[in-house]
Amino acid sequence: MSMVLQSKVGTEYAPHPEGIHPAVCVDVIDLGLVETEFQGERRMTNKVRLYFETEQRNEEGKNCVISKTFTASLHPKAKLADFLGKWRGRPVVPGESIDLAKLVGANCTLVISHQQNMVGRTYGSIDAVSKPTKKLAPSGAYDPVLARQRIEEWKAREAGKGGAQSSVFSNRSAAAPASRSGASQSTAHPKSPAPATAQSKAPDFDPEVGF
Repeated sequence: MSMVLQSKVGTEYAPHPEGIHPAVCVDVIDLGLVETEFQGERRMTNKVRLYFETEQRNEEGKNCVISKTFTASLHPKAKLADFLGKWRGRPVVPGESIDLAKLVGANCTLVISHQQNMVGRTYGSIDAVSKPTKKLAPSGAYDPVLARQRIEEWKAREAGKGGAQSSVFSNRSAAAPASRSGASQSTAHPKSPAPATAQSKAPDFDPEVGF
């Protein structure tokens, strides 16, 4: 009996479909200090990654998850501040603080497009966000432990290339995503608050959005 094997580099995943999609935030992960390059200068920058689940299903029949990474800053010119302002429908003002833990379970509307990375792989990109038009609950399919394992594997690969990742907030999460029944899932990662943060001046709470 013959056995034919094919060598594949990495795992191919179908990108999230393009379009406008109702979504719910299922996780916030503090990536710690990540080496970045800006205008030819390399520096260590604190990054945070937001994960969203939509109604779209993947090849396994599970709800699709898509993420977006930001510098962990609420400076008026920071992309995270702009994203959160558009999400809730009012800008982040100087002196305001936002607890990123409150993003988990919050609904929104995402505009997703297809882009290509440097090796020609197509991926789904979150281009815009706005207030929710539909209320979604996390399906429970998202695995926060697996997400953190993949991040640690990526950091290890980068460290092997000489671009060491110094994680000062290693494996922190804003909160565990809700299960199908709405209860919190029990996970192996610490439930430490994610980094967020400008100086505090309590913002008005938006019950429609959740933060």
